Amino acid sequence: MDIQTIKHIAKLSHLDLTEEEMESYAGELTAILDYMKELNEVDTEDVEPVAHAVSLLNVFRDDEYGETDIESAAELVNASPEKEEGYVKVRAIL
Repeated sequence: MDIQTIKHIAKLSHLDLTEEEMESYAGELTAILDYMKELNEVDTEDVEPVAHAVSLLNVFRDDEYGETDIESAAELVNASPEKEEGYVKVRAIL
C-alpha cells in the first residue's frame, strides 16, 4: 500500500498522521491485506457460518431423584466442616 493511499485513508478517517506513522501504517496495512488474501484462499464451502465462538444454547436436564443411601449421606454430612441438625451448614449467598 503506498503513501498516497494511506494519506487518503487518513483524510477520510480525520486522522492527522506524521510521515513516520504513514510509512509504518503502509507496511502494517499491506501485511493485513496480504493475510486477508491468504484467508480468502481457504476452502470454507462445507463450514457453517457462526455468530459466536461458543454456543449460546443452555443445556438443561430434568432433575432425577432416587433412593438415598442413608449411611453415605451421613458420612458426607459428618465430613463437612460445619453441620447443623444433620445437614451441611453453608454460608448464605444472597
